[in-house]
Amino acid sequence: MKKFIIILTAISLSMFITACGSEDIAGDTNSDSQSNEVDSNTSEDNNTNQNEQEEAESESEAELEIVQTTGGTWKDSIDSVWVHSSAVFENTGDTPVKIGETQMNYKDTDGGILGTSSMIYSVPSVVAPGEKAFISETTILDGVNDASVYGETTYNFNYDITDEKSNLLEVSGVKGTAGADEYSTPYKVTGVVKNTTEEMQDDIRIAAALFAEDGTLQGVLKGSVDVGVNPGSEAGFELTYPEIPREDASNIETVEVKAYGWKW
Repeated sequence: MKKFIIILTAISLSMFITACGSEDIAGDTNSDSQSNEVDSNTSEDNNTNQNEQEEAESESEAELEIVQTTGGTWKDSIDSVWVHSSAVFENTGDTPVKIGETQMNYKDTDGGILGTSSMIYSVPSVVAPGEKAFISETTILDGVNDASVYGETTYNFNYDITDEKSNLLEVSGVKGTAGADEYSTPYKVTGVVKNTTEEMQDDIRIAAALFAEDGTLQGVLKGSVDVGVNPGSEAGFELTYPEIPREDASNIETVEVKAYGWKW
């Protein structure tokens, strides 16, 4: 009987140890499963965040295009050949962009270079989605004797996404006038710009795009109001530079003006 009790006790102790060992193994297995599940969820979260970031970057793609250009040449009274070139930028993306400097390349009818102009800036320099900016330049083509050899102007420009505001100001009373004779400026634009911001504007940049009745660009005039304009105050402006070909002045039917507060 005593021997039976000892054997029974040994069997019970063996079963208890086996059961405890089984619980330890089960606990380890559950721990691995939970760890794998956490790792899997973390990986999924990282992939989701990466996808959302890529989608946001795709949705915020910067796009700036030149949608209209014009160029023309003429010879002055001392036989210098002049060229006027201008263009309209449009932000076709869905995020504001800042336009850097532009280079203009004046080409002949065979594609050769007659001259270049660099460090030309648009008005405004910051363009919101769907908005436009104007740029222009008039210069002498050194060494060119025949105005008819000019073919076209091409543009090299840079831009980037920005969080800056375009700082556009209100313009009213715009009037365009063609020159009365060959001694007068080919075209003049006048108007009033109002400081609609809450800060003093020390330098206001202005550009006027000139369009024919069918909407084709004839040229762009530019200038500035370089005296301080207080919030709510107005200042008159007169634009005559850069000169456009005189023959194009008679085609102008509409004028679109952009003005913005410029800062370094």
